Amino acid sequence: MSFNHLLTWMSARGCGSWAQFRAAVERYHVEFAEHEQDEEIADDVTASDLPIYQVARLNLERLAHVEFFSPRAGADWRVVPPSLAVHKEGDQWVGILCGARPPDLCERIEKKVVIKKTQAARGIPMPDCIRLLASDLAKIESAAKAGELHVQIEAPTSILAAIPPVDDPRSYVPADAPTVPGWSIERFLPSKLRWTAQNHQNEKDLEFGDLVDCQTGLFRCRMRHQRIHYLRWQGRTYRVNVQVGKYAVLRRQRIRNLLKYDSHRSILSVPVNCRPPPLVERGLVLCTGLLPVIDKATGRLEYTVPQEIARLAGWSLRQEINGP
Repeated sequence: MSFNHLLTWMSARGCGSWAQFRAAVERYHVEFAEHEQDEEIADDVTASDLPIYQVARLNLERLAHVEFFSPRAGADWRVVPPSLAVHKEGDQWVGILCGARPPDLCERIEKKVVIKKTQAARGIPMPDCIRLLASDLAKIESAAKAGELHVQIEAPTSILAAIPPVDDPRSYVPADAPTVPGWSIERFLPSKLRWTAQNHQNEKDLEFGDLVDCQTGLFRCRMRHQRIHYLRWQGRTYRVNVQVGKYAVLRRQRIRNLLKYDSHRSILSVPVNCRPPPLVERGLVLCTGLLPVIDKATGRLEYTVPQEIARLAGWSLRQEINGP
């Protein structure tokens, strides 16, 4: 129940500082599963040496409950206003409850629609998922009015359709990689889906000059707990989100089964170390209101999504989708 308590506390405050958030995570004894503690996938699953409050931050963002900002924004985090991410499943309408959760919210809307609460599976760090079910959209809208909820119709589609593809340089931020001593440099190998600290040409440790000389590639600069990712794209350097950078360089590779879709189970899966970028993942997560699960047998993250949503995600990631 700790994640529910954390979201209730954040809903009451509305916004706050990073220090307050960290203290609340510790106060409510938020925990996460041991299977996320893996050095190689730390960039994508927020594991290994990353503390639990970073896991909590990313999962609350993935579920569209809270947005986190730089200190210049006036607050380090703000709770999203109570909202419904609405889409149609078969012959019924579904609204995923996102954002703040006032204590009396469910009481205000339960007479209008069917409310289905789903507790997170053991070890998955997230609040309970609350879904509103109705046979027609008017009932969902009536419940939203009673609960003073913002409504986003076809939210997963709207999010994915608005995201630029990962190889669009207009969404990159130009930046210079650090040249001061103390930083270690690694390069992502698209063909092997892993990082290396060695220059494959001379088998020496990568240096700053290797980054600058590269025309296209993804690099990771590390110092203690800090990780900064730089994409070299057509001879220019950009600071990027690691998942965006990975899929940008993977755009040039023909890696079979990177994205797989099982139409019988409505499951889109990706390798655990190739998690989709945050906004793409939000579009996928809002189809169910649940975080993806890891299939330990295949080492892949699984998202339950309709086929048309999987296709939109594939377009944004610039990857072909293979069948089962």
